[in-house]
Amino acid sequence: MSPSHASAVPAPPLPRTLAQLTDEAFLEVLYRDGASSRAAIAKITGISKPTISEAAQRLLATGVIVEVGQATGNRGRSPLLYDLNADHGHCIGVVLERGYVAARALDHRGATICELRSDTSDEDLPTAVAAARILLARCGEQAGTPRLATAVSVAAPVDPATHTVRQLPDAPFAGTVAAFGPALGLDTDEPVVIDNDVNWAALAENRAGATVGVDDFLYVYLGAGVGAGLFLGGHLHRGARGTAGEIAFLRMPDGDTLMRRLAHSPIGGPDHTAIDLDRALRLLDTTAALDPDVDAVLDDLARAIGNIATTVDPGTIVLGGPLARAARVSGDLATRIRRTALTDLTITVSALGRTAPLDGTGIAALELARFHRTSHTRPLPDASGRNAAPPPGHR
Repeated sequence: MSPSHASAVPAPPLPRTLAQLTDEAFLEVLYRDGASSRAAIAKITGISKPTISEAAQRLLATGVIVEVGQATGNRGRSPLLYDLNADHGHCIGVVLERGYVAARALDHRGATICELRSDTSDEDLPTAVAAARILLARCGEQAGTPRLATAVSVAAPVDPATHTVRQLPDAPFAGTVAAFGPALGLDTDEPVVIDNDVNWAALAENRAGATVGVDDFLYVYLGAGVGAGLFLGGHLHRGARGTAGEIAFLRMPDGDTLMRRLAHSPIGGPDHTAIDLDRALRLLDTTAALDPDVDAVLDDLARAIGNIATTVDPGTIVLGGPLARAARVSGDLATRIRRTALTDLTITVSALGRTAPLDGTGIAALELARFHRTSHTRPLPDASGRNAAPPPGHR
């Protein structure tokens, strides 16, 4: 499973204007350093003081920043300080998985305002969306500010052109949704970006995990389903139809998909459509001798991951998801992958855990909100959270 850029937000269709670039530089100083004066921002960015002053007036007019007093300890007239407006709005990340949904609201600096999770017995996408809609509304109420942007993670491949789920055979997370925004209770003109869970997890890994600063790596998610995020040349590679990295659907020698083989193995669930996490952890988090059928599961996984590694030569593989820390995964599976690889590999276990897709959606929602803050096409949101139309590439 594998946005087509290192940023979670697609590039705008037209070049940014000088005013937009100036506003972005102004805000970046506030994101990084906190309250600052116009003179300090001009010095840090290398932009002239008059141009920075014009940016301050634009950003004050749209409510993105506020005056927060004057600097102390200065001789003569103390300069005004500006900071991000905490009441301007919040961002939300939403995760939709088989039997699990989550929502996280973040303030303008990325601090968590609200985080709600729910384990459900239902296993189809429409039901998960309905459950997530409730969590999203509750997070919005707790945040108490307009919603600026939303990022959605789906445990299924998402077509980058239509922003809809692609239905594949043997997929453990069934069903589809015509339009995620309205289904989640968002207004049709709200900025929203949608991608699959493994892409978001790979993005989070690159921004805050084991592969910060790494340009090439393969992120493998092991949960109720399996998938891979391809981070190549400093960019996430999604593929033409959003199915890059879908290792669950690789064909095995007998013609079965890897997912079907896993679902019918000792770690499969009773309905033979997905991996049973509790059962898999019991069987894989042990140093005791393995049942031959469980041993075959590790061989199948290692072969699939090794073949992808041979194809794209990532250099580094990150094992993530609920099953990644099981003893047999972090040990035996990694060893078997190395045996199949054409070149030396660095294999590590993610420290982000199950929240990696949620972490990724938070990063994406913040970036999408920051993009819109400097687009100069959107007025200050009203109390309902309504926003003007997002740029092409979002829904």
